[in-house]
Amino acid sequence: MLKNGSRGLQGTVYILFSALMYATLPILVKFAYLAGLGPGDTLLLRYFFSFILLAGFIKLLKRGRLLSLSFLVIGQGLCLAGSSLFYFFALETLPAGIATVIFFTHPVIVAVLSLFAFKEKFAPRLFVGLALALSGILLISGLLGGKQTLPTEGLVWALLACFCYAFYSLIGQKTLADNGALSITATLSLLALLIFLPFFYSGVDFILHLTPQQILVTLAIAVFNTLLAVLFFLKGVQKVGAARASLMSTAEPVFCLLLAFIILGEGLTLPELAGSGLVFASMLLVVYNRGGKSAERQDNCSAPR
Repeated sequence: MLKNGSRGLQGTVYILFSALMYATLPILVKFAYLAGLGPGDTLLLRYFFSFILLAGFIKLLKRGRLLSLSFLVIGQGLCLAGSSLFYFFALETLPAGIATVIFFTHPVIVAVLSLFAFKEKFAPRLFVGLALALSGILLISGLLGGKQTLPTEGLVWALLACFCYAFYSLIGQKTLADNGALSITATLSLLALLIFLPFFYSGVDFILHLTPQQILVTLAIAVFNTLLAVLFFLKGVQKVGAARASLMSTAEPVFCLLLAFIILGEGLTLPELAGSGLVFASMLLVVYNRGGKSAERQDNCSAPR
């Protein structure tokens, strides 16, 4: 019993640490913008450093194949690239905490779409969760009170990022059946790099003009938000199982709001606080009540982000 308790405690620490690492992403992106980088620069450098780090880790420890190329993985890569691009655009105009709260409606969307994509059992709580999430977003946007304080463009970018990530997660339920999470993460990083490079640049000579501060912050994004976050998440799943890991991962937006308040000085108005609470409630309602099999599917595919 003591051994099982210790294993559970270790798994909890691993998952919460992974959630904390993921929660630093919008904070570090804000610092990247302050350092003079734009969304395109930050994305390119993030995935460049991520691929190099993951490739080195996989080869050093011989953790399976480096790349997992298939039609579904490529489709998953397109969805992830779109999600990352829209999320980074949202962070240009939205507070980090608010952008993350809106983004984290994706578990609700995944749960609803799974009814059609995977013929999962109908549960009324899914639509209750969807209603709560939509109500929360309306409160955050200020549309219900007729006094919108957040830019419409940023809200649209955040919602597009959320939907792209939901489709990325659904595809991941298929790709993880035949591929390892680390291999998929490295593949998606390389695909994103190949997609964004011609989109933003005609070459890689821009790297020669980077400042040490810009290199440092984007390297931190790759280390904290890709390598450490993925590795500790996987270690946590090994200890406590995917279903419990899914529950504990919902701490990420809470961590993000706290970090945004402490580091960036971001605060929440009363409607934004109420809306955030509704989004958290919808997320917990959907994740907590999904069975072990469903939770495991969603949990595993959400590890690489």
